[in-house]
Amino acid sequence: MKKLLSLLLCVAVVFSLSGCAGTEFIARIKNFDIMTYFGDRTDWESVQVKEPAAGSRYKYYFNRLGNKEKQAYSNILAEIEAMPAAVEIPSLAQKELSAVFEALLYDNPYLFFIGRNCTITTTGTKSYFNAEYVMSAAEYGSRKQALEAKADKIAAGLGNKTRFDAELYIHDYIIDTCAYSNTGAEDESSAYGALVTGAAACEGYAKAAKLLLDLAGIDCFVLGGMAKNAQGGYESHMWNTVNIEGDFYHLDTTWDDPVSLGESEASDPVYPYFNITDREIGKTHKDFSSLYPCTAAAANYFVKKGLFFTDYSPAVKDAVAQGVAAAAEAGRTSIQIKFESAGAYKAAYAGLVDNAEIYNILDRAKSLTAARISSKPSYRPNEDFNILELVFG
Repeated sequence: MKKLLSLLLCVAVVFSLSGCAGTEFIARIKNFDIMTYFGDRTDWESVQVKEPAAGSRYKYYFNRLGNKEKQAYSNILAEIEAMPAAVEIPSLAQKELSAVFEALLYDNPYLFFIGRNCTITTTGTKSYFNAEYVMSAAEYGSRKQALEAKADKIAAGLGNKTRFDAELYIHDYIIDTCAYSNTGAEDESSAYGALVTGAAACEGYAKAAKLLLDLAGIDCFVLGGMAKNAQGGYESHMWNTVNIEGDFYHLDTTWDDPVSLGESEASDPVYPYFNITDREIGKTHKDFSSLYPCTAAAANYFVKKGLFFTDYSPAVKDAVAQGVAAAAEAGRTSIQIKFESAGAYKAAYAGLVDNAEIYNILDRAKSLTAARISSKPSYRPNEDFNILELVFG
């Protein structure tokens, strides 16, 4: 206490020597925040930190932070593109710093010039965020300009599409133009890699989808977790959660890209992971956490396209014929159909494949369109999701 009184007396003397009038001196003492002067404040829960206007349109991870971490996030986002040596932030523990850093990178796909590591340093009573930059300011400026130009060009194709159709357009664009690549190159984890260089791993796919869905005005965030690999084990993975007409869904563009599943680049996109529930994605993905449960089916691809069936009947055969014709007219060479249960799926497989009913369906489809449809179909089963892909091109 004696040291504190002595320091306040010193402050008073400094103010007096600087010519402050008595009333001005009293005002300064009244507004003096001793916690800010001597260290970090303790009343963060009463502080209101506004969502920063800079960066991504939708900041899911910012809104999960505490107020002190939100302030650090805002300070960093306001300055980071200038690549400063340090950014002043509130004092953070290592766990808090990690949460802020992850939130920044997950929310904002344009921050691809920042490496995987960061530190916090302290000078006197001040704390500073220190980033690792993986490219020069000039290189980043050039790459950001290229990414913005590409994103704007893609967004121009959205027109007046509904949210579902805009999401589908973005999903198909990424899959049609990006090849899965996981060599460890820095670009592969970014939207720049997915949209400009055309090669990315799951993180690049997810961040590209986030960037484009932001432009489309669709609330979206990336989601990290684990996914089953070809050997049956689990490995780190990233995908998206999207809000379509008030309901949240999982969207995994990586796993809907046939290239990532070992198919050729010429293969059509598939849709097992287009707007699915927590229960469905839990068949192959795990260890993820979201504030928004995914339980709706209204915007699921198969439901919206009329390709989701509860049984295998003559009405289903007619719907499949119409679906094949529509896909052929759109330049696709395959169609996927989904069944509610394993029993219905097995009945459809037996009818279409084992009993060769697909040939009658293809003949019906040919009568509906002038587009080319092959008479020699092949099949790709997905028993996890009761989906059968029919390839007719």
